Amino acid sequence: MKAIITDLDGTILPSGGTISPQTLHALQTLGNRSIVRIVATGRTLFAARKFLTDDFPIDYLVFSSGAGIMEWKNKKILQAHHLSKEETQELATYLWEYNINFIVQQEIPDNHYFYYTDIYPAHRDYLRRLEKFRDYGTLISNPEEIRTPATQLIMILNDRQLALVEKIKQDLPRYSVIRSTSPLDNQAVWLEIYPSCVNKGYSCQYLLNFLKIATTDCAGIGNDYNDTDFLDICGKAYLVKNAPSPLLPHYRTVASDIQEGFSEFIAQIL
Repeated sequence: MKAIITDLDGTILPSGGTISPQTLHALQTLGNRSIVRIVATGRTLFAARKFLTDDFPIDYLVFSSGAGIMEWKNKKILQAHHLSKEETQELATYLWEYNINFIVQQEIPDNHYFYYTDIYPAHRDYLRRLEKFRDYGTLISNPEEIRTPATQLIMILNDRQLALVEKIKQDLPRYSVIRSTSPLDNQAVWLEIYPSCVNKGYSCQYLLNFLKIATTDCAGIGNDYNDTDFLDICGKAYLVKNAPSPLLPHYRTVASDIQEGFSEFIAQIL
């Protein structure tokens, strides 16, 4: 094995917890064996760095679901994708027709700054996210108030709105539309819109090509729908056992995130 890819929230970062000493030891063991360590997360760079210290034992960070790639040791951004201001305004105009508020994350590396709407009754998870990042948000009352390119647009859906996942994918074939589970309440469905070349799989494939590592020499572990894009390119692919049940039959499984599933994954691939 020459490389591993792991998700962050719900995989090496347990829900509501912290990264364990066992996980850190496993990552250090990989480094000692010259195995490349890649974290692929839906978090922005700003949000990921709340848990990943400057000396955290990884080699690369794929962040914002693949919109950006950073070489961790020197903090150099290797790749960044964004939507133009015009594309962002067009997408905002499209979403305005739905009975859902949305967030527009600005351009990398400052994509912790965002625009947001409050035109409809808000999902609890949406309000929780606004409160968590309140200092970085700008309220807009129409799409023309968006003044910058964007990394992505985010909606948070309730159970009655899940049919929109496939409809929006069909309506927006020029873009990458990604479903994930909220890292805040671990229940709400997030729907994110990125440029067409963006998902965790595309960026991890780019990185492996850059490093001249075959996908057969890479193992991956995740916990959610948006991880399948990179799991499906890995020679060995695992889920923690508390991943969504529809995904479990398609991958190998290890213990849950709070039961050291990542350490079990490393033990198996080594």
